[in-house]
Amino acid sequence: MSEITRLIVVRHGNTFNSGDVILRVGSATDIPLTETGMKQGYAAGVMLAELGFEPSMIFHAPLQRTCQSAVGIAASFPEAVLEECEFLTELDYGSDDGKPEDEVVLRIGIVQDPSGITPDTSLDDLRAAGKAVLKRWDSEAVLPEAWYFLSDRVELLEKQWQEFAAMVLEKYAGKTVVAVTSNGIARFSKAILPAGNLPEGSLKLATGAFGVYEFSDGKWQSTQWNVRPQL
Repeated sequence: MSEITRLIVVRHGNTFNSGDVILRVGSATDIPLTETGMKQGYAAGVMLAELGFEPSMIFHAPLQRTCQSAVGIAASFPEAVLEECEFLTELDYGSDDGKPEDEVVLRIGIVQDPSGITPDTSLDDLRAAGKAVLKRWDSEAVLPEAWYFLSDRVELLEKQWQEFAAMVLEKYAGKTVVAVTSNGIARFSKAILPAGNLPEGSLKLATGAFGVYEFSDGKWQSTQWNVRPQL
């Protein structure tokens, strides 16, 4: 494969089993991968190898789920070096961190437009409003009003991704680097792209999925996004 500098962003694997109560998992909720989640890490490594990618570095956040996913990926690349990277740590969702997702959706719907709530507004209406807000968060990285306290971190994240990408170009030119992180952080990797060259569809990565950025013609390009290996 040609000497192209690549940055591959991987989301950690599953942290919940089928039938579990799904929680809003942020940085304050440090839970391990499920058995399926572990398999997803290994599957991501196998698929990257099949695509001809040979990462020399695998950076990962310090949380259990990202560490375990990085180890699974590294099983396919014994020469790769694993290194902890603090900025890849998931967002802290404050009072929503660790809460059931249904409760979070409802609260977001209430906070988004409290003036629009009337005696006729149902819980289903509020949930629908919350889901719409979270859809914009996934597709456009528009921060919900309920998470206004994250605005400084979000702004910093864009700069951190740009600095990280610049470091990759400086230290690992012509090589492949993997960054294992969480969904809240991965979506802001778009900041390394020139305007108008965003990944198609949602910015959200499914659990165990990855996106590929390649540097050519003096700029980063998104060549694949939300690729999820089959188990």
